[in-house]
Amino acid sequence: MMKKGSLTIELSLIMPVILGLFVVMIFTGFILHDKCIVNKACLSAALRGSQETDDAKAMDMAGRAISEVIPGRLLCKWTYDTSVDVGEDEVRVSFKGTTGVTGGLAGRLLENKNTVHDYECNAGRLNRADHLRKNKQ
Repeated sequence: MMKKGSLTIELSLIMPVILGLFVVMIFTGFILHDKCIVNKACLSAALRGSQETDDAKAMDMAGRAISEVIPGRLLCKWTYDTSVDVGEDEVRVSFKGTTGVTGGLAGRLLENKNTVHDYECNAGRLNRADHLRKNKQ
């Protein structure tokens, strides 16, 4: 037989665990959101750069695509570096960044294991001769 008030004591012991799990789920959602935005930015930049036949224009278009997508859309604090490499056959866009989780309990739990993110997207370059042939018909 339960005594009066025992349910309150049991729930007071369980409630911090439930709230902690809820906070971890929200934090994980923020990180996953940012990873999706960064992945989209890299892919978008590689595709935009691949549509140009001139190397300088391809690099400029890819750089502009990254600067249009990333700023203002990331939920967590990030320190990142992007690079665009334009080759003869492909455009390669790289993103290397770390989230700003360095202090508190989350920082001690992660210990820089999940805070470093590297993305690389490639897209084949547009062949000018093939492009002219296709558009001429």
